[in-house]
Amino acid sequence: MHDSSRQSDNGAQQSLFSTVCASGRFEPHVHPEEALSVLHNCETQGRMNVITCKDPEIEIFLDDVGGLSMGDVAFSDKAGLLAPVIPVIPRGMFSLPSSTVPYEVVGITINDTLTKRVKLKCGYYHVPEGSTVDPTILKAPILEGKRVILFSTGQDVLIETLWWERHDTYLFDVLAGMGFYAITGMNFSLFEGECPFAHALNIQKCLRYSEEIDRRGIWSIPHVYARNLYQRERWKNLLNENKGVGLVTINSQLQRSRVGDMSVVFDTARFLLEHTRVTIMFQGSVRGMPQDLRLHIGTRIYAATSAPCKKAVIRKDKSAAEYIADYSRTFFGMSAKTPST
Repeated sequence: MHDSSRQSDNGAQQSLFSTVCASGRFEPHVHPEEALSVLHNCETQGRMNVITCKDPEIEIFLDDVGGLSMGDVAFSDKAGLLAPVIPVIPRGMFSLPSSTVPYEVVGITINDTLTKRVKLKCGYYHVPEGSTVDPTILKAPILEGKRVILFSTGQDVLIETLWWERHDTYLFDVLAGMGFYAITGMNFSLFEGECPFAHALNIQKCLRYSEEIDRRGIWSIPHVYARNLYQRERWKNLLNENKGVGLVTINSQLQRSRVGDMSVVFDTARFLLEHTRVTIMFQGSVRGMPQDLRLHIGTRIYAATSAPCKKAVIRKDKSAAEYIADYSRTFFGMSAKTPST
């Protein structure tokens, strides 16, 4: 008999759709109990960016990422040096002089490298036809003489489009030839309540993206996201097996307005701090960070943020450097420790 009250060790309660989810057949890459969190019918097609365990073309998607084994992904040791706060410069400032942001290491987002950036039309984001990565973008005045990290994060339509067109556009070769100091992994979404196979597939896409960057000799910083303990365990195993990975990113831009989603982000960060040796760079909000995590600020928790630069552009009452300094004081002020830099 169907037991609708069954719960997993992660606290997920079984739904009507849990019993028809076949993601458990992909064990050990998907734990069978992950299906308890499924809130949608895996038979339903057409949900953007969601490939379920019942997709009729599932083998095509598996072949595209070389299967679901995270253990097949390897990284070399290419770590660099970073300050605990990395200002992310928006494209609207690219024409300004380098002295506007007096920091040696800065970041930009992949959307701001495009010849035609993502646009919002009729309530939906879309990538304009013919948009490609501009290989000359690092010649922008404000980036002159700086070490630039590319944050490969953004709206789902952006990263999915870049991913599926990666071969036709020679994406990895173009990015590798541009001169970035480091490139982070893509933030493929793990939608709450969706098929765990979709989660595993998107995690693997993120890893394959980072692996391709690493193969081309660029410091590749994996992007980590996990919704449950089983996914965190798989990340732990990967990171502990790849000792060359000393830094990972977690994108918290889309989660910042939802307390529940931020709780998942912080739970993942706490797990990585307790079970691996990596340092974590949050890209986006760190608001609401629990006290036990704050103790790691400046040592094992870093921040990459575009907020100070955007405030300088919009408000025009302080310079970008002043806003970045304000943010740094607030960031370090969240910790009981005194910053060493």
